[in-house]
Amino acid sequence: MRCCVPFCENTSDNMSTSERTGITFHALPSEDNLRTAWLRALGTQDHHLPDPAVVCSQHFLDDDFYTTESCVRQIHSNAVPSIVQMCMICLDSDSKLSLMSKHKLEEAYEQLTGLSLFQLCRRGNLKQTLCVMCAQRLINFSRFRDLSLRAHSLLTDSVELHASIMLLPLLLIYVLKLSSGVPLTDDISPRRGEKCGYESCTQAESGLLNVHIVPHTHDDVGWLKTVDQYYYGSRNNIQKAGVQYILDSVIQELWQDPKRRFIYVETAFFWKWWVRQTEEIRQKVHTLVRQGRLQFVGGAWSMNDEAASHYQSTIDQFTWGLRKLNDTFGPCGMPKVGWQIDPFGHSREFASLLAAMGYDGLFLGRLDYQDKGARLAQKRMEMIWRGDDDLGNSSDLFTGVLFNTYSPPPGFCFDVLCDDEPIIDDPSSPMFNVDARVKDFLDICRNMSKGYSTNNILVTMGEDFFYQDAGMDFKNLDKLIEYTNMKAAKDGLNIKLFYSTPDCYLKAVKDANPTLPTKQDDFFPYASDPTAYWTGYFTSRPTTKYFERQGNGYLQMVKHLQVMANLEQHNEFVLNELKSAMGVMQHHDAITGTEKQHVAHDYERLLNSAIEDATIIARQAFNKLAQDDASEPPLFAYERCRLNESSCAVSETTNQFVVTIYNPLAWDTKEPIRIPVKFGKYEVFAPNAEKIDSQLVDIPEAVKNIPTRKSEATHEIVFIAKLHAMGVKSFFVKKINQKRKRDTRKNDYYTNISDYWKNIRDKTNIDIQNIEDVDIKNSYFPIRDSVLPDKYSSNIDNIPILVNYGNNIDGKVNVVKEIDIDLLKDKKITDYGVGEFERIIKEVYGGKSGEGRSFDRRWSYPSLSEDEMRMLSDEPRVVERYDEFYLENEFMKLRIDNETGQITHMILPDRTTNLKIQFSYWTGCYGDNTNTTLRSSGAYIFRPKTKDPYKIAYKNNGTIKGNVVYEVRATTNENAFTTLRLYKDLNFVEHDFVIGPININDNVGKEYIVRYETDVNNKDVFYTDSNGRQLLKRILNKRSDWNLTLAEPIAGNYYPVTNEIAIEDNNNRIAILTDRSVGATSLNNGELEVMVHRRLLHDDAFGVGEALNETANGVGLVIRGVHRILNIDPKNDEELILERKYVIANHLKPVVFVSNAENVPYETWINLNNCFKGIKPLPLGLHLLTLEPWDDKVLIRLENYLEKSDNSTIEIDLSDVFNNLKIKSIRETSLAVNRWVGEMEKWVWNKENDFSDSFNNAYGADYDNNSDWVKNDGKLKHEDNGNAKDDGLKVKVEAKQIRTFLADYDYIPPITKSKFKNF
Repeated sequence: MRCCVPFCENTSDNMSTSERTGITFHALPSEDNLRTAWLRALGTQDHHLPDPAVVCSQHFLDDDFYTTESCVRQIHSNAVPSIVQMCMICLDSDSKLSLMSKHKLEEAYEQLTGLSLFQLCRRGNLKQTLCVMCAQRLINFSRFRDLSLRAHSLLTDSVELHASIMLLPLLLIYVLKLSSGVPLTDDISPRRGEKCGYESCTQAESGLLNVHIVPHTHDDVGWLKTVDQYYYGSRNNIQKAGVQYILDSVIQELWQDPKRRFIYVETAFFWKWWVRQTEEIRQKVHTLVRQGRLQFVGGAWSMNDEAASHYQSTIDQFTWGLRKLNDTFGPCGMPKVGWQIDPFGHSREFASLLAAMGYDGLFLGRLDYQDKGARLAQKRMEMIWRGDDDLGNSSDLFTGVLFNTYSPPPGFCFDVLCDDEPIIDDPSSPMFNVDARVKDFLDICRNMSKGYSTNNILVTMGEDFFYQDAGMDFKNLDKLIEYTNMKAAKDGLNIKLFYSTPDCYLKAVKDANPTLPTKQDDFFPYASDPTAYWTGYFTSRPTTKYFERQGNGYLQMVKHLQVMANLEQHNEFVLNELKSAMGVMQHHDAITGTEKQHVAHDYERLLNSAIEDATIIARQAFNKLAQDDASEPPLFAYERCRLNESSCAVSETTNQFVVTIYNPLAWDTKEPIRIPVKFGKYEVFAPNAEKIDSQLVDIPEAVKNIPTRKSEATHEIVFIAKLHAMGVKSFFVKKINQKRKRDTRKNDYYTNISDYWKNIRDKTNIDIQNIEDVDIKNSYFPIRDSVLPDKYSSNIDNIPILVNYGNNIDGKVNVVKEIDIDLLKDKKITDYGVGEFERIIKEVYGGKSGEGRSFDRRWSYPSLSEDEMRMLSDEPRVVERYDEFYLENEFMKLRIDNETGQITHMILPDRTTNLKIQFSYWTGCYGDNTNTTLRSSGAYIFRPKTKDPYKIAYKNNGTIKGNVVYEVRATTNENAFTTLRLYKDLNFVEHDFVIGPININDNVGKEYIVRYETDVNNKDVFYTDSNGRQLLKRILNKRSDWNLTLAEPIAGNYYPVTNEIAIEDNNNRIAILTDRSVGATSLNNGELEVMVHRRLLHDDAFGVGEALNETANGVGLVIRGVHRILNIDPKNDEELILERKYVIANHLKPVVFVSNAENVPYETWINLNNCFKGIKPLPLGLHLLTLEPWDDKVLIRLENYLEKSDNSTIEIDLSDVFNNLKIKSIRETSLAVNRWVGEMEKWVWNKENDFSDSFNNAYGADYDNNSDWVKNDGKLKHEDNGNAKDDGLKVKVEAKQIRTFLADYDYIPPITKSKFKNF
């Protein structure tokens, strides 16, 4: 089919080769009015249309499309195409376009130009569209105009109110405010008589039970509906929820009565609502905030998960949300408490981060049912939680557990979504119920108070998407407060009810000066009943979790490059879009995988769109750095590739291309790069014109068969990239033609038998074909590394030949190709042993009895046993056995079982560790969830049916040995494929695996795991990371705070792993580094178990309402993952530090772009600036966590990742760190940049007991709180954090600290290639 738009050449035949991928075709609508609109837009009539008449997707905007639950791309029913789409300002037709109405820019355009586009666009069938850059410029103009008008209005009022003699001081004040970024109006600062924050609180009374009534709504940023569906109140057949109505209604009701209070949490929704409000509504909101009647708690972009989220992403999304609040509402809008009421477990690192952000407290909703029961009985519902042992009391945080999770007390839900009885206060009504309702509520309050240590209780009055009709809630709460207080006063009940907020409740508790218990580990795993362990979501939707991690890599890259390339400020428009998308992804129903399927697709759409928009920053930066001039037209497109599927349209379809890599780490690193290509011979050139080692490796069939993969690549070109700290480096890759050649080697003569055996091992194979004509039909079957396939064992005429790939691929590979041996013979030339070669080939492949022979044995020239061969050799030599072989590099040697292709031993210079990798699967329980015994395994819950998993048998699928990488592959009959790799010069083992589609033909859901089985004697102890930062000790079947009873011994021992899980004994420490967040455990001595994929057929009845049965292209979801295996000496401090460095590097992998270079000769490329060094490598132990533009400043976060020791403090001179930024001055802020460090005041609490110096050391050991763990004065050994003194720009970062600075700087253009030759 062909697009019917005039001059459009897109057809269904050429759409796959179009420059814009993903082109779809859409038939004209049948509905008369819409069809008429289409015809008018296309400037044609029905009788002029071809048959069939279709319009391609290039004539619609991105916003015209949506993706169905089955991943089909459709256009909205009201979408209308246009012949030409271009930016109405710059006339650009290639960039991504969006409607002016999306950002309400029509008025700004008319104000700027004095012109209206309406008539023009109507006459020309055009859409009012803008490109990203022009949209941002127009937004900036609109903001500037508003700022000017508001300043003018304020100055006018000031002139009228003050004598002219006062005007000059006022102007100076306004100028100072403008320079500090404070808004020029008085919307933010409290006016006379107004109080916000703690000062606005109702004073709690001693001797009374103070009942803090806290109205709130919990608005999931996506769950059962998408973000937009929730905001606009769409798809109410799924869930009746509309956030815009909640905020509209709440503001109206708060305005009616100054006693009322309300809290709001999710800045993503609030900001979506705020930008759509009139100035009148905004002024009302400002007033409510200034008076403390509307308070923000949490304040992040979303209420983030605490199991799967990484600490860097958590910090970023808090920084983004809090900045919006701070810029809009100032100190009165600053949240003082964390509000994590719905996440399914709580991490220790999150508590540490909140403390570093300056929060005074944290409130939790969900707690393990056994833990909560014990705390209620012992009045330990409130505690002081230590976030990090090395940081000491600076990481301490008041933490309270809410009594009713976050719901109203039973029977007192007054919302429109509830069925509870309202309070009926008409005495003449037969339904009058005030006395009964008050009595019931008083009983509830008294019962609640039994679990808390002060005379204050917090009663949550809210739930998911409550207050859509806020008048209904507040009217009943008003009555409840009024009549209960009347009853208490009349009967002397010593109880008082009043509207409050979490901030005010916390202040009341602090004023009561209680002595509180302590908490030092975390709140994982969470169980809501004996069979409901919420540990399945640690792994649910693994591809979404992987994509989120990629999104973080892109976000850090574009933030860095925006600063280091000194790009235009309007880029922050797309940078902010990516910040918002990543903030949404941290939501506790996004990254967790606990959302409905169509919502998961929408999350992915949001993130993918934001990444694509934000990569304009990377493209601009790369072009500017390469050509020394941002105005030069770009030479390269810098395309993203789907490397996890070994797919890249550019490298597959061109004979030469450029690979551009950004290293987000602040130290030099080496990383294996794998670029999908078609078969051939390739050369890779570094920026210094050196041809570097590369290797051509075939793509396994399991990867080729990934259902979502759209690629013609058959191989990958592999090389090790040596990358500079926060640097950009480009490599030139070109495909070369290889001439036909023959092996001219004559008979070899040996004076030493050892040389003979060495030559047999390394002997060059005969190459008889043009390399580009070879068709590889199967996987490699290298010499000595696998058994000859059965199809070749008895058919001598169908014999594979051995082809030499030169430098790009292992010489000992088996290319399967039917040939005629006679082709080897040349009648005109003496037979150089071809006949003998034919005889040997037939003997090796056919065998004397017709059975296949193993390539693992030596070529059988002499009839000697292996012992005889060893004795004949002059040099000692280990003879490889038939059932094993080895892979090795400079650091280690791996013993591989030849039959299974699996590792058995990891051999290091000073020790050997048994290591086996075993894939297995658990079968999921299923039931109707009517009681705990019938609980199903689902998106949230992991509940295996058996006590032991089903093991999967492996079969060797071939080995590859080359100059860059060694690989051994194994396949299974259960849709699991595994590859083990050793790279040259890299000190880890890489485990690459493909899982799926998970077979459910037996109607049984399955949860796939990989077990790393070792001889490490870990004695039931293992370590998992907390949000990718600190490691916490876990003990099998044990909790630190209560006596555990386990009805689910498998699921109850699973913990979240963001980056790392490890076990150790005195000699070995085995660490598994993951490429995404997962669930993991150690159920048996020496084992590490990681869950990698889940496919289940039943819902677990916790709200999502559908089974976790992910599909893609009509089949079960296939995932590809990579684990890195480290073997560390636990006694070697240097290796332990390097382990932490590996963890960071594995999380922040280099970002790769590929560009077509068909029209850019190598000679042109080599003269570009292909190597940019952004920063001088930081000293060991220091990580540059953040480099981000912040108005006219730059935001810098420095993290010390060392554990505390005598020399763990690191000093760095910020004036001499960046190569093209000159830092002039710095000012330190809180972690989330929401307050200056000098303005932060740490609350001090009375504690029942001191903290141990190290939780990991103390947990499971016999100790008491008065032992050597603490000093005699009760102060901890490590509580000197923060005592190190800075010297100007020379700052000191202590162990585990993250220090945050806003810096003034000058930009220094980078040294260009013409000035700097040694790169």
